[in-house]
Amino acid sequence: ESAKKQGAYLYEKLEELAAKYPNVIKAHRGLGLMQGIELNIPAGPVIKEVMKKGVILIGAGANIIRFVPPLVITEKDTDECMNVLSEVLSEI
Repeated sequence: ESAKKQGAYLYEKLEELAAKYPNVIKAHRGLGLMQGIELNIPAGPVIKEVMKKGVILIGAGANIIRFVPPLVITEKDTDECMNVLSEVLSEI
């Protein structure tokens, strides 16, 4: 039940991020806690900068960032991840 709730929350936050950065985020897709964003730019440099700020993300191809958080993730964890990712995307 918690994973379902957190997956919906992650989906909502990624949709907000995609709306905020339409020139960088090409698409958002996924289900539950397994989601991803497709970028209009290479994902590698974005992932590298996010990791420097303490958040671990993984790539899934040249321009896709995959989100596969642990089942025990909280809304606070998701918010922290989105804040860091938003900060990095704003610098691009």
